Amino acid sequence: MTPLQTLFRVDRERCTAVTHAVVAGFVALGTVLLLAATERLFGLGVFAIPFIATAAVVAMAPAAPLARPKAIVLSYPAATISALVITLPFGPSMYTATAAVAVSIAIMMLLRAPHAPAAAAAALIGLTDPGVGYLLEPLMPALVVVIAAPLLGGRLLPAFTYPTSWR
Repeated sequence: MTPLQTLFRVDRERCTAVTHAVVAGFVALGTVLLLAATERLFGLGVFAIPFIATAAVVAMAPAAPLARPKAIVLSYPAATISALVITLPFGPSMYTATAAVAVSIAIMMLLRAPHAPAAAAAALIGLTDPGVGYLLEPLMPALVVVIAAPLLGGRLLPAFTYPTSWR
């Protein structure tokens, strides 16, 4: 390979890496802005760290098992329900949050739907005890946003493919 060929190959690789980085940034920006707008316009508490983390995971690694729609759709309700069940008798505390995270991880693994930000949601529930209403608000609207926004991004941005697999 000549030096000129090496130079062009490196530039092409660098250009591809920069393109993917910029596109991931735009997908994350769009998803997080949509979460913020949903919270602001409708008063839904969807602008929360676990959902923002999901936006980041999907934007940065759309082909990863953690980013698959199945993992997101199954893990959040499983983590939420397990955390609510643990928090109900014991009340909110760091220990309840710890137990909620451990149980939610075990359930996600059994479901074959791992999603680390859902474990963060379990911890948040264990710390704050938002009540059963958390399932309807903010969880369901947030799930719609964090899946729909990247789906739209995958249709509009040629350098972004989401989902690569539903399962």
